[in-house]
Amino acid sequence: MTRPRRASRLASRIILLSALVLLAAACSSSGGSAGSSASAGSPTSAGGSSPSAVAPSASGPASGSASSSTLCADVAALRASVQKLTSIRPRAGAAGQLKTAAQDVQSNLSSLTSAAGDHWSGQIANLKTALTSLQSAVSTLATQRNASSVSGVVSAIRGVSTATQQLLTAANPSCPSPSPSAGT
Repeated sequence: MTRPRRASRLASRIILLSALVLLAAACSSSGGSAGSSASAGSPTSAGGSSPSAVAPSASGPASGSASSSTLCADVAALRASVQKLTSIRPRAGAAGQLKTAAQDVQSNLSSLTSAAGDHWSGQIANLKTALTSLQSAVSTLATQRNASSVSGVVSAIRGVSTATQQLLTAANPSCPSPSPSAGT
């Protein structure tokens, strides 16, 4: 019995750490330059030209104020839904909550994809892939309530967190995250 409890504690710590990393990354670059965001996009490169692929997205979405405000609202909604997802403690009885939260992230990502057009396409694709893995892991958790399936969900949530962090870093020049003091 202590092994599943340890796995559950570890999963909770990993999720909390992921959420803190997302929050810190979103907040720490609010006054940063576009150059720092371009380097953050490089892990998703398929070739050697990812900084140039990220750089146009920093100025592109802000061209129209109505589309920019819609885009930033979609970024904020995605950020909030991922924070809600990562706040759920992955355990055998949480499959329903996790499924609902993952669907909410998927819905917000679809809205962002429509609003973003070609911007951040690599980061969006990475997040879509991570969400597919999470949805599969949650389905496994729903049918196989054991430590292995919980561990699979923890790993998949970590993947969603990482992909989201990369997307938010790329989006930050156009849609900076709110400062921690302005929120709660």
